[in-house]
Amino acid sequence: MSDLITLVGTNGEHISIEDGAMLVEPKSEFLQAVENGYAFSWSNLSTDINATDTVLCVENNSSTLDLYIEKILLATDASGEMVVHTSSGATMTGTALTGVNLNRNSGYVAPATAKADETGNGQQAASYTGRLYIVFALADQSVQIDVGGAIVLPNDHNIGIDVTAEPTGCNATIIGYFKARS
Repeated sequence: MSDLITLVGTNGEHISIEDGAMLVEPKSEFLQAVENGYAFSWSNLSTDINATDTVLCVENNSSTLDLYIEKILLATDASGEMVVHTSSGATMTGTALTGVNLNRNSGYVAPATAKADETGNGQQAASYTGRLYIVFALADQSVQIDVGGAIVLPNDHNIGIDVTAEPTGCNATIIGYFKARS
């Protein structure tokens, strides 16, 4: 039978020791970024977009930090393909959005440009040469893609979400975090 010892510090943090070994549960890079004030959510209000317009596009504007994408969400009232794509060097146009810092105690502002109903990235016209994912989205259902930081955007690179149908109501959310370029 093993002995489990738990020590609780004055700050509420705790460690556990079992059979002489300390048990640790490391934080993910994403949770560490939230704690440090470097994690953000970009989300557009439900909007009526044209077929193949970009519902939401986020571009990294930092020359020293990479933007790691953690999660992508989409809801639409029209069934059709959801195309997640990337490009660089685009002049983004559309409705400006501000990233929301997931650590509400932090005043850090995302070094990023975000646009809703974006039309300047050119991916649709280029037959989606920068496509990362294509998922069929059903009307009135939400789609969630967990990528766990596997999409990394350096400076001047963006990630966008297009819907190939003609929805009258569509919204998207991109969740990501910034980390020093290695």
